[in-house]
Amino acid sequence: MVLPYLTEDQRSLMTDELAYQQTLADSPAYAALPRGPVHADLFRDNAMFDGLPGRERLSGFFDFYFAGIDSWLFDIAVCLNDWCIDLASGRLDEQRALAFVQAYAGERELSGAEQRLLPALLRAAAFRFWLSRLWDFHLPRDAALLTAHDPGHFERVLRERVAAPWHPGL
Repeated sequence: MVLPYLTEDQRSLMTDELAYQQTLADSPAYAALPRGPVHADLFRDNAMFDGLPGRERLSGFFDFYFAGIDSWLFDIAVCLNDWCIDLASGRLDEQRALAFVQAYAGERELSGAEQRLLPALLRAAAFRFWLSRLWDFHLPRDAALLTAHDPGHFERVLRERVAAPWHPGL
């Protein structure tokens, strides 16, 4: 439904990425990923911190509208695509991303399959938010609290994830 609003280059990216993600979703490797409750929208602006500057501690999360059951790796990918990037370009800040993944691994070690599929899930997370932002921008719903965000941001992020796949190398 959003394809009519896209340029030829964007339509190509959309259809190619959809085919890639469908193949991934149908794969035994994806089906075997550990799953459970996920936030699925854990952007920086959905987290709260307490404490003095330089000594802040995470104190809570909110906006559970998209929460559900999915692969835990998808939740990690959503976080990496927001918390660990250069916002202007969409490029992954590898130092922050590695620190994030290492801190996560201190709580739950990533399996070899999760490490291998992380580049694909980074693409999936970028694709999901590009598509949802395109929808909200071009096909807005009546929602008093919905603010359409720039879909171009996650188009840049997706293009970066396709062009430069990242493995944490743990």
